[in-house]
Amino acid sequence: MDKGLIVHTLIYNKAGEILIIKRSKNEEVLPNYWDLPGGTLEDGESPKEGALREIKEEIKLTLKKPELFYFHSNVDKKKNKQFITLLFIARYNKGTIKLNLNDHSEFKWINPKETMKTFKLVPYLENCLKFLNKETCLENFKKIKN
Repeated sequence: MDKGLIVHTLIYNKAGEILIIKRSKNEEVLPNYWDLPGGTLEDGESPKEGALREIKEEIKLTLKKPELFYFHSNVDKKKNKQFITLLFIARYNKGTIKLNLNDHSEFKWINPKETMKTFKLVPYLENCLKFLNKETCLENFKKIKN
């Protein structure tokens, strides 16, 4: 079975809101679903480097010090492939978000406790937010100076 490594970053602001981005209606996989900035790790790239590159590519921000925070694994039987998703967390300090409109159509800063009820989320994100809310991880990460 083949493996695929994916990296995403949960970005939060001073108010404790998280950034979600809506996948384009033209996306092959999960069009119009809300997601976090991220994508497939490139050959020879560390997961942290990949997360920072994806942030830059998808929303044109440069962030510092993302920390590994959560992981998700699933098997796509049709593709005979296991996907492992590593999620990082980082604080948004400044900069203008500019979406790559080929990939995403809009973004929102939202309260992570309300997200699951309101938005059509990619599958891994719901469990990630449950973990975030249950463990009050965001409060702990807000104390870290990025």
